[in-house]
Amino acid sequence: MQVNEQKTVKARKIYCILGADMLLIDFAGAITPFLFAKTYGVDLQFHFISPNGQLPLISGLAASPTINNIEPMPKQIAADDIVMVFGANDANTALASPISDQIITWLAAKTHSNQTIISVCIGALLLAKAGLLKGKYCTTFYSRLDDLARLSPSAKPCANQIFVHDGNIFTSAGITTGIDLALYFVELNWGAKLVFKIAREMVVYNRRHGGDTQLSPYLKYRNHVEDKIHKVQDLICHQPQISWTADRIADEINISTRHLLRKFSEITQTSLAQYIQGIRIAYAQQLMQNKDNSMEHIAHLSGIGTTRSLRRLWQKYHGQSPKEWRRNNV
Repeated sequence: MQVNEQKTVKARKIYCILGADMLLIDFAGAITPFLFAKTYGVDLQFHFISPNGQLPLISGLAASPTINNIEPMPKQIAADDIVMVFGANDANTALASPISDQIITWLAAKTHSNQTIISVCIGALLLAKAGLLKGKYCTTFYSRLDDLARLSPSAKPCANQIFVHDGNIFTSAGITTGIDLALYFVELNWGAKLVFKIAREMVVYNRRHGGDTQLSPYLKYRNHVEDKIHKVQDLICHQPQISWTADRIADEINISTRHLLRKFSEITQTSLAQYIQGIRIAYAQQLMQNKDNSMEHIAHLSGIGTTRSLRRLWQKYHGQSPKEWRRNNV
């Protein structure tokens, strides 16, 4: 009689390192896609570890609840385990803490080149101090890229990228980019269907890719308090496919065309035409992620108009044709 043997698949362990001056959103955001993956059947075991058995949930808040019964740093971890290191409220405070020193010592001693290491925000600085970023392409929060280069001179910091994958090292710029990186990792390991399901549950409308800049075109030129100009930007961002002209926008917000053009340029330090163009190319890039969208469809929906105009603008913004970009990035 032939017996069918069932293959036993070992659960993959994720070690989440809780550190000094922990920033809650860096931690919670990045692990959520993995929690959903477990809900949908991926066999994952979570271990929340720290040199301290107890940490405040929200650093710096006097009334903060505490996280208790945190597991100690394990004496060894397996080759296929995942290690996650998170950001902090303040990099200087975190790096000066004895907790960080212990984490860095553990990382240097217990991890090796086959293990998956994921960092969010300034967690990359701990990896750098542990010697894990030597010769690696990597990123961190934009204002700490110089620190990254100083702590690991042979590392290759990448500015204006939301996350970077180099071998076993996955680094992200911070806050919500930890979510983007986690979704990318889930897709890499367990497939696109699962990650789209998770992204839908998390209401992550447009998943970003590692090559995207840290400052979104939708946020750029928004560092002002002029309500009328914000209304202009909202109109363009919400409906880039409309044939927006200065006259039409001025009518929408009830000011003169001349005043609109002067005020927009003065407040944003860019022209209205350039802003519209940037938003349209950003929206076209989102549409490009879906391979079912033809170039004609993308040009139409983004408001760019024709495939010829799309090619011209894409070359201007990305230095290559839309088809080349899609082949390399989607």
